[in-house]
Formats: sequence, C-alpha cells, structure tokens
Amino acid sequence: MLRNLLFSPVFFYGQILFVLVLAMLMGALVVNRGERRPQAQRRPSRLAPLLERQEARAVTLGWTLKGWLWLRAGSAAVGLLVGLIIGTPVVVIGCAVVGIFAVPFVLGPYTDKRRLQMERALVDQTRAIVDLIRTSNQTLDEALTDSGANPAPILRHVVRPLADTQRSIRDRLIEVDRRALSPIANRVCADLLLSLDTSPEAFVIEATEVLIPQYEADLTIQERNHAIAQGSRQAGYIVAGLMAFMFIVVMHVDNFRAAYSRPLGQVVLVIVAALVMLIFWIIGQLTPRAQWVRWNLTEIKTQLERRYA
Repeated sequence: MLRNLLFSPVFFYGQILFVLVLAMLMGALVVNRGERRPQAQRRPSRLAPLLERQEARAVTLGWTLKGWLWLRAGSAAVGLLVGLIIGTPVVVIGCAVVGIFAVPFVLGPYTDKRRLQMERALVDQTRAIVDLIRTSNQTLDEALTDSGANPAPILRHVVRPLADTQRSIRDRLIEVDRRALSPIANRVCADLLLSLDTSPEAFVIEATEVLIPQYEADLTIQERNHAIAQGSRQAGYIVAGLMAFMFIVVMHVDNFRAAYSRPLGQVVLVIVAALVMLIFWIIGQLTPRAQWVRWNLTEIKTQLERRYA
C-alpha cells in the first residue's frame, strides 16, 4: 500500500504543489516586505461582514441574497452527493467544501465584469443628472427623483429608491448606498448627499470639474485591478483543473483507490488538499486590492440635519 501511495500521481502532484507553495511564499514575502498593512477595525460580529460580501455578490449578479445563498447551498449538496458516491470520508468532506466554494470561484470573472459595468453605469447616470440640471431648471433632488424613475437596466434594483417620493431624498440616497455595496456608489451617494444644500449652478461646476473626473479615475483603477485579478484566477483555474484531473485518474485505478481509502491514504489526500488551499490563499494575497474608505451616510445625514436645524 505504501508503495502505491508513494508512486501515485496524486502524491507526485503533491510534491510539485509543495515546491510551488514554497516558491509562492517566498514571492509573497518579497512583495510584502516593508509594506505596512492597514489595521482592520474591530467589528462587533464576524457574521455581518460575511453576509455583506455575499449580498454584494448577489446584488452585482442582479439576484437576491436569499437566491444566492440557495444556489450555494445547492452546490454544496451536489458536492456532498458526489463525495457520498465515491465513498471515502475525506472525499465526502472535501467534495462538500468544494461545492460551497465552487459557485463564487466559477462565477468570479462574471461577477467582477458585472460590477464594473454597474459602476460605469452609475457614473454615466451621475453625468446624466448633471446634464439634466444644466439644461433645465430642476434642482438636484428633482433630478435624482427623475433618474430613479428611468434608470439603466443594470441599475434598476439599486437606484429604484430614488423614485420613492414618500421618503426624504437623504434617506433615499442612503438606501441606494445600502443596496449598491460598491465603493464608487458609496462615494457618489456621499457627494450627492453633501451637495443637496448647494445651488444647482454650483453643483454642476463642482461635478463637472472635480467629482466626475475623480469617479473616472476610480473606475480606471478598478479596471486595472480587475485585469490583474483575472490573471490570478487563471493560475487558480490551472491548479484546480490539474488537481481535478489527477484525482479522477487516481479514482479510476482500483489499486490507487483502495490505497487512498485506508487511513494513511486519507492523510495524504488531506495534505494535498491543504497545499491546494494554501496556493489559492497565496494567490489571493498576491492580488492587489484597492483600499477604500466607506463613508457613513447615516452619520453624515445626522450631522447635516443638526447643522441646518
């Protein structure tokens, strides 16, 4: 049995992964050397940021959070079923875990593309609001209401609250920010919230000369990060594809399957799976992420109401 394990394709692939992990760890140390990471603020709950990330993915895809969670649960159930068909304990757990993470991994490129399209459409919508104010006698809140009634298709769910005239315009902007869960959307909503008490002429000048060029610069950074993330995903797809191919090859050979069904074989599978997960983690660490400050629009609204009370 030991001979079968040592000379099996999975064990050989595990050795290659081990060398790759060491090389990538060295690369990560070199890249991050001397770089000071911003300290994350403590949050009262660990579940809230997780749900917020899941909701952001769902909104980007045009789905509800409930539908997105059901899709991930269904993927986990399919993975569990595949693991039960194969039969070994580690494979059952591993296939269930793969099922949980398969959906965001596979839909990652499409999600990022949709997010960029949504943010581009939001900047275009802001430009259209400025043009509407420039060419008409509307105030900013009236132009925002009109834009909520006639949004771009990709923004329909996000900017729909702007058309709700039963609420104040400040509350509507806060709701748009809550639905969008986007750094550019947060900044746009904060700027609009602060501009509600300025004259239309002053807002047009400020938006044309300052705000919209800044949004365009932010979009350029987002597009560059998206291109880099695509390259990192390609490396992840290669690792996942090779691992899946080697696993299928091994499971079709009776001797190898019997060897990996024993306790020592299960340990080898766990080690190889851990190396694969470590490679994915290192790839994620090497992928640059733009740090952004999320403005608390509720607090801004409170301060503005207190100032003009």
